[in-house]
Formats: sequence, C-alpha cells, structure tokens
Amino acid sequence: MDTEGRAMARKANIVITGSAKGSRSAWILSRALLRLYGVEAKFVQPHHWDKSIQMDGLLITGGIDVDPLTFSTKRHPSIEKTDPLRDAMELFYLKQAQKKKIPIMGICRGMQIINLFMGGTLHPHIPEMGLDFEHPRSLFPLNLLSIAPKTHLHKILRTDNLKANALHHQTIDKLGKDLRVAAKDTNTLVQAIESREENFILGLQWHPEFMPYHWSTHRIFKAFCKEVKTSSLP
Repeated sequence: MDTEGRAMARKANIVITGSAKGSRSAWILSRALLRLYGVEAKFVQPHHWDKSIQMDGLLITGGIDVDPLTFSTKRHPSIEKTDPLRDAMELFYLKQAQKKKIPIMGICRGMQIINLFMGGTLHPHIPEMGLDFEHPRSLFPLNLLSIAPKTHLHKILRTDNLKANALHHQTIDKLGKDLRVAAKDTNTLVQAIESREENFILGLQWHPEFMPYHWSTHRIFKAFCKEVKTSSLP
C-alpha cells in the first residue's frame, strides 16, 4: 500500500478550536473543506474540550483578540472582548501539537496566537500605525499580498501575488522563534508566517475558509490535509 493509501486507511482527525459563540461559520466552512480532502474534524471551544482528544492536526480559527494578560502585555483601548479560557485551551493544544510534531495551521487570531506562543509580539491596533495605504476590512479579497519566494506557502500557492480578505485590526510586530515571514501586504504588514523547521506550522492572517470559491483556499486546505494524513501514518 502506498503512502496515500495507508494514510486513508484510518481517517485522520483535526481539532478545530474556536469560541463558544461566534465561530459557527468558520467551523462549518473549515470542516467542509477538510472533508473535501479526506480529513475529519472535531470542534472544541472553551466550555467543551478534552485534553486527551486524538489529534492528528490542529487548526486554530479566528475570532476575538487574545487577552493581553495571557502574555503579560498592556491592554489597548481597541481590545474590547477577550476570552482567557480560549487562550488557555489553545495554548494547551499548541504545546501538545508542537510536542508531537503534528501539523498546525492558524487563521487570523490563530496566526497571532501562534506567533505569541513562539515568543513574538503584536502591534495592538493597525489604524494607529500611519500606513501608506488604507488597511482594508472586508470579507472580499481586496488586500493584495506578496508571497515570499522559496517559502512553503509559495510552493503551495505557486504564485507571487494573491488577493485576500482582511478582518484583522492587529498585526505581527516581533516575529516568534523559529518562524519566518511567508507573505506581506502592500503596507508590508505580515500576512503569513511559517516554521523554519521541518514540522508544518502555517499561519494566515486572512480567512481562506471564507473564500471557498477561490483557488488559493483549496490549495491551502489540500496541502494542510496532505501534511496531516502523512503525519498520522503508523
């Protein structure tokens, strides 16, 4: 039996994290995309999660801001809602995923908490940064990204440029340990990060799950599922 066949012999399972409220759309769309490429998923939220769950991959969705106190930083006035319980849950799963070297993907908030977990920092509020171009906030792909050459993301997308949506008001400042920038936008704000090591860690500042019609979304989820299925081989 070849690699793909052995991977399909047991359905790989991804844990998808989110909030108790407000994550339904991201969960439904992400699960559909994962199933399309042969991977099952289980949604966990701060009031209903299991430390002993079987996990072949970890997908951290977007949502409310990470609580500054989680990483001992000052609270900015723009940060209105946080969920320390979600922070704690996702940090637990990140530690487990890193320990077991299973694939990790973070979307929007998910990318930010990966960067914080790896020792990085965030700019708390993009509108205060004095940008050259207006920062878009739209579900539609209006933000022009440049994909860094020779990165894993570039190999996945096979393009130098991409238009994506933008729903974030925070952005990466200091990059976390063992991470590299994989994409930036026209304001040079970081739009994707990935691991410098062999283990698969990919953070995307945009929401590919909200663009199921776009070719880039399918390349990203297909690549993630391939990594998950390969890593779950006995």
